[in-house]
Amino acid sequence: MKILEWWAEKGRIRVRFPYDAVLVAEVKEVTGRRWHREEKAWSIPLESAGEAGRILLPLGFQAAPEVEKLLTGEIEGIAGLTQAAETIREHSGEDHASGESTDWSVSRLNEEVRQAILQGMPKTLWLQGEVMGADRSLGRGSNASHLYFRLVEKEQGADRPLAEVSAVMWNFRRDASFRKLEENGTPLEDGLKIRVKVRLDLYVARGQYQVTVEEIDPEFTLGELARRREEILAEVRRLGIERNNLDREMPTVPLRVGVVTSPGSDAWKDFHDELVRSGFAFEISLYGARVQGEGAESDLLKALAYFASREAEFDVVAVIRGGGSRTDLMAFDTLDLAKSVALHPVKVVVGIGHHADRSVLDELAHSEKTPTAVGQYLVSRVQESWDSVVGTAESIVDRASALIEMETERQMHSRKRVALLGRRALAVAVDKKEAQRLRCQRQLGRAIQQEGEALLMRTRRIHSATSVQTQLERARQDSRIQRLISAAGNRLKDGQRVRSESRRRLVSLASRSLMREQEQLAQRIRRNRSADPQQILGRGFAWIKNKQGATVRNSDEVEKGDRLHIRLSEGSVDARVE
Repeated sequence: MKILEWWAEKGRIRVRFPYDAVLVAEVKEVTGRRWHREEKAWSIPLESAGEAGRILLPLGFQAAPEVEKLLTGEIEGIAGLTQAAETIREHSGEDHASGESTDWSVSRLNEEVRQAILQGMPKTLWLQGEVMGADRSLGRGSNASHLYFRLVEKEQGADRPLAEVSAVMWNFRRDASFRKLEENGTPLEDGLKIRVKVRLDLYVARGQYQVTVEEIDPEFTLGELARRREEILAEVRRLGIERNNLDREMPTVPLRVGVVTSPGSDAWKDFHDELVRSGFAFEISLYGARVQGEGAESDLLKALAYFASREAEFDVVAVIRGGGSRTDLMAFDTLDLAKSVALHPVKVVVGIGHHADRSVLDELAHSEKTPTAVGQYLVSRVQESWDSVVGTAESIVDRASALIEMETERQMHSRKRVALLGRRALAVAVDKKEAQRLRCQRQLGRAIQQEGEALLMRTRRIHSATSVQTQLERARQDSRIQRLISAAGNRLKDGQRVRSESRRRLVSLASRSLMREQEQLAQRIRRNRSADPQQILGRGFAWIKNKQGATVRNSDEVEKGDRLHIRLSEGSVDARVE
């Protein structure tokens, strides 16, 4: 509805119409026009009434009865408008009392209800509720100066609201209480419980009851978050499961890693790159889950259940997400999620990207500050195991080398001893008989043979021990190569899945963009039709031209006796000024 009506409270003429950029531009052409932010309405001064009529009436605006009398000159000034408005209201009341049908306009009904609310309720009051429908892009644009959301009341343990009310906060970025809340890492987001000072109102254009937020109590919200976290931890302690996962031993070589996070996020990329750069054969399995907002708890529980059902296939489960505000931790501060982590059969490592704040999960599992730190921790564990294996192999090689060197020295000593014995036997043989000489030679031969056999046995044992260690190392290297090949395949599959998801999102965005463009085109066509001169003439207006063919806009432009041509909706007539 497009109407010009008397606004007694402001002493001005109110201009009301559904939002239309073309109409807004026309209203701005009227001298002295003013935008009233809280009422979301335009107004013009009395002295600009005629100008407004000439500009807006051809565009389909209607004049309320009292404004119509002002435009036709039947009344003058504020006093005349006020008296005319009262007379019209009295007549409407008399018609109603006499049983005649008197219809109210929707705007009048909404305005009357608004006045009843303002007069019948306290001017301001304190209200508690949970935030829903808040815009997550707060203040990112130059025009984002107002904040719209809903305050809801929920029963304990219930998801659906018991009651709700629309709320608005004007120029929220300038509000000191809002800034204090954000400085404490707690922006106004869905799921946050707040206590606010509000003023009741009704948005006349839509007939929507709402509250205007004038102040936020930051201490109440921060206390609620802390209380909720402590209640969950107290229940976990009562169940006796607080240290179940914390005390679970970390695997010596945690190469089989299950990951719970949002696919395509920076957290996933940083964590994955950290493991890949290490060069170790990590086997990474991603379970995509929302890590904040509505539905996050359900996704996280499903992911943990998935890895729990396959506990033999994984060494560790990493729950990670990027940085954010304190309210982002609310997705991790639930009793069901706390119990799921505490009782999980696989060692859980948490890295949710908060340096100053801790969630409930940080208290129940091994905690690192960021996804990158979780990756570095797992790499360090594998590196320690690898260093231990390398150190053991080096010790074996060193020991074998020492044994070979000792045996070589022993053999050299034996040879020298045998040579000495031979020389002594030869000296004795000179003084003895030939039979004794031959006996000594046989004994010397046997001694040499025994020493040679003993040396050969020792050499074979050393060679055998070294060969076994070499084969073990080759087997380990083959195993690592196979794991690296498997990890590369998994990474390729992850990339294909992310590319497919991106393609689907692009198609969806293009479709929605096309629909918006089609709707805007239809609106422009309707506006152009409403401005069609033939449509304006059809509403009872006439197009007057003088004998030169110029349009007559003012009575001062004609004189007595002038010939005029008047064009109507259907046909035209000629006239003369008397």
